[in-house]
Amino acid sequence: MTSIKTLTALCLILNLFACAHIGETTKSSPTLGNLLGITELPDWYVRSRYTYPDSKWIDNDFGLRMHYRDAGEGPVILLLHGEASSLHIWEYWVDTLSQDYRVIALDLPGSGLTGATHCLTENMDTCAENISEDYIKHSLTYFIEDLKLSRFTLVGHSLGGYFAALYAKEHPEKVENLVLMSPVAHQQDVPKPLAQLLQPGIDLVAEYVQPATLHTSIAHLRYSDAKNLTEANVKRYIHLGQTEGAFRTNVRLLKMVKGLMEQGTLEDFSEISTNTLIIWGSRDKWVSVDHAERWQESIASSQLVKYPFSGNLIMEEEPELPLADITAFVAGDPLPSIDGGGSEGSFTIQDALNKLDQESLFGPKTEPDSAD
Repeated sequence: MTSIKTLTALCLILNLFACAHIGETTKSSPTLGNLLGITELPDWYVRSRYTYPDSKWIDNDFGLRMHYRDAGEGPVILLLHGEASSLHIWEYWVDTLSQDYRVIALDLPGSGLTGATHCLTENMDTCAENISEDYIKHSLTYFIEDLKLSRFTLVGHSLGGYFAALYAKEHPEKVENLVLMSPVAHQQDVPKPLAQLLQPGIDLVAEYVQPATLHTSIAHLRYSDAKNLTEANVKRYIHLGQTEGAFRTNVRLLKMVKGLMEQGTLEDFSEISTNTLIIWGSRDKWVSVDHAERWQESIASSQLVKYPFSGNLIMEEEPELPLADITAFVAGDPLPSIDGGGSEGSFTIQDALNKLDQESLFGPKTEPDSAD
């Protein structure tokens, strides 16, 4: 690409994202270079801010140190985040579920504190081109083997939901329960920020320039209500999206998602035999809610719950809602959102009263005496 074309693409990418949510993004960017997206953040800086006291590290077969949390004791629940995300989205769930379960949350290769894939010859250098669907599948499979997990509940969100479905299909003996949250896999319209970023020419420059407002724009799209997107979460999405080697890795991971959205998968998920819970926010603007019933129809032993006021990142916006259903699902109990008398995750006292045989309980209904 000539210098003129590079400058043109740079101007275009800055024009696309530089003004979006600029106020909150400016507060969350440690330097002007990070705000403009022309410099990445050193790993030591990001890890110092986003490592947990219970953080652990394990090498995959390619020498990449993968970050994960492992908390609590009991039946195992493994949590997989989606694209442009990290294990930090599960913070409330890990803290709550670990009181009764052993909860493991993994930063998948290319994301979070695991970060960009490394070169096979010079392992200290990042080689984003090594990231692929097979790389992530392989890393997940052997992560589970290395931790000696035999039977567990697998929860996956968005792209993580796709990998969770693939794993459950290929390893039914391992997965006792499967939870898919807005899994991406089928054809749909590509969300606008994703389509803009990955335009021919723009995508090449985006491997070297990613304004912080890009991460803020994607986060806003994935929330149903901007009021629920805290300043701390904005900072986290920006910082973890700007680690060493992240720019090129982000582009490749987002292209993976875009490919699934444009072409759909060839995988036959009707082969999944695992007991499955499908969760969707009805206000999801990232992964089409029209696919919810399609997933339910394709997996024979599945239930579907929709939450009418939630978006794509429901585990951060309204974590209690799906958590109540998931804990009931894992325990084999009726789901509160389905069996509690409400519809699509809602419940009111009037809903319950309407289901009661009030006449048998309180006697025949009589009209009040009219005034003389």
